[in-house]
Amino acid sequence: MRFLKLILAIVLVSSTVSAQTTHEYLGVITLSDSSFISYKLSFEETNGFIKGYSITDLSGPHETKSMITGTYDKDEKQLKFRESGIVYTKSPITQTDFCYIHFEGRLAKLNDRRKLAGTFVGKYDDGGSCIDGEIDMKSLVKIEKRAARLDKAVDKSILVSKEKKDAVNLLRTLDTLNTNFLRADEVVQVFSKDDSVTLTLTDVGQEDGDRISIYADDKVLVQNAAIGNKPQSFTIKLSSKPVTLKVEATSAGSIGANTVQLTLSDSLNVIEAITNLEKGESASMVLIKQ
Repeated sequence: MRFLKLILAIVLVSSTVSAQTTHEYLGVITLSDSSFISYKLSFEETNGFIKGYSITDLSGPHETKSMITGTYDKDEKQLKFRESGIVYTKSPITQTDFCYIHFEGRLAKLNDRRKLAGTFVGKYDDGGSCIDGEIDMKSLVKIEKRAARLDKAVDKSILVSKEKKDAVNLLRTLDTLNTNFLRADEVVQVFSKDDSVTLTLTDVGQEDGDRISIYADDKVLVQNAAIGNKPQSFTIKLSSKPVTLKVEATSAGSIGANTVQLTLSDSLNVIEAITNLEKGESASMVLIKQ
């Protein structure tokens, strides 16, 4: 009987874990000055509470990832959330200058075909007001399905040349939007509450001889190292003084640009960035302890 109860308990726990679904939405923010900014939400819902992250200005010069927390009332069909802290940003602003979104809007059903829309107010870290606006989004699953259908229709069309078919691929464009590229001369500010973070390096896709050098301030982490599919990891200690990681491509390999995946992880977050550098180009990641 005890053995049977143990089996049932394991099954129930496994069912609970497997039932957890990540809900993703993609769309735009319309600010009160009528400008548009791309916006992505990714979160999990448990007993009406949601937790996840947002990304503003995907693949843009001000791309910023923030944590979100909130609630979803399935009876009232209402979603509320607020951004509560920056994970990383490519914008030169400091954390105290950032305008956090506080959103309230309608959502008929999580990951449903209906759109997510509503208004938000912007607030600084100290509670002061900044810019307000509206959010208009759709389920990423739905967007990907529609993109796949359009790509298939274009591929079958005899009116579109092969060159244009190769150049126009909506699914590939969506993948690009969802990828955090580290481009030449970019500076990414990464925030952590931990005393150290782990940096892991791997080559993306086929090994093609990509080589990089990485410096943590004046300390050499790797020098002209060949990065393969086997991960290489380093521990970087944090203090009150920011640590600057300079990433330099010493070789672009035999296939396209230098594409090494850098993964920074601490006890709360995992940040993945892929270099998109030519030989001799560099980018930086500034690690800031909160």
